[in-house]
Amino acid sequence: MAKYNSVKNIALIVLASSVGLSSCNRQDENLNAEKALRPVRTLTVGTPHTGRVREFTAVVDAARKANLSFRVPGELVELLVKQGERVNKGQVIARLDDTDYAIQLREAQSSYDRAAADFNRAKQLIKANTLSQSKYDHAEAQFKSTRAKLDSAKNDLEYTQLKAPFDGIIAKRYTENHQQLNAKESVVALHDLSSVNLKVDVPESIMIRIKEGNTGRPIVAIFDALSDTEYPLEFTEASTQADEVTQTYELTFTMKSPKGITLLPGMTARVRGETPVTESSDANYFLPANVILKDGSGNYVFVVNDVGEGRGEIARRSVIVGEISQFGIKIFSGIELGEHVVTAGMSKVSDGMLVRFDGE
Repeated sequence: MAKYNSVKNIALIVLASSVGLSSCNRQDENLNAEKALRPVRTLTVGTPHTGRVREFTAVVDAARKANLSFRVPGELVELLVKQGERVNKGQVIARLDDTDYAIQLREAQSSYDRAAADFNRAKQLIKANTLSQSKYDHAEAQFKSTRAKLDSAKNDLEYTQLKAPFDGIIAKRYTENHQQLNAKESVVALHDLSSVNLKVDVPESIMIRIKEGNTGRPIVAIFDALSDTEYPLEFTEASTQADEVTQTYELTFTMKSPKGITLLPGMTARVRGETPVTESSDANYFLPANVILKDGSGNYVFVVNDVGEGRGEIARRSVIVGEISQFGIKIFSGIELGEHVVTAGMSKVSDGMLVRFDGE
């Protein structure tokens, strides 16, 4: 009986060992199967780009500028400003010798006074029917003529003073004191630099894609001396006629002059912005060139669909590609926002294959 129990115990031990070994084998098989799944590297498809970043050289110009001149000729006797000086609207900038114009005003005033007196008498006489209509008309005409000459003489005397039409800076003086000037001959250049314009020449390939009222794409100016700072620009106008030599179109942008730096006409800047697209353009994505494969059926990529438990399933996607840019190759269709595109080892995967994938 003792011998029988001993044999029975040995059998139970062997059976238990067999069950434990079988369980361990299944765990090892599952672990090995998990290890056998090929890991993949992916990128997540991000927000589509609607254009392409471009950069052009721009020339700074004053938002408002004027070459100031006298309306009447004469000798310049006072030039009251220097180059670079700030002036206010209405401030006197220069004066002409007004002697002759003062004499002309007195003569015009005298002629007007006589004509006014004659016309007043004529009005009394015509009422009394003691003056002919023709003489009355002559007196009235003389009165109106001398009044016009008086107004003109007053203006001419006023025009011997040159005043600033707006706040600004004297950019340049074209003459000096005691020069004999003609009417309309430039005396100074006045620039309003509270705002500046930046003018950019763009080619037809970009101009043709600009649509009226197209806004929302930030455009900035960058100055080489301050390359770490971007200044926002506001679109002002666009030329609709191409330059005869360069065949480019001029775009004008405006910006407030920043505090702490001096911007002057003729300086250069870089204008950077995203090339606008037409309404018919679809949302585009960009992928690195190396992830796009091609065979007899066309261009395609591999994407990974998350199936849970750290696994993903490979799916082949046909794509329509466009031009290459600084962002990569443009993708018109075939992928969607948020999908995971395989970026390495594409030759080792196939459609429907399970891979190790964390889904992030």
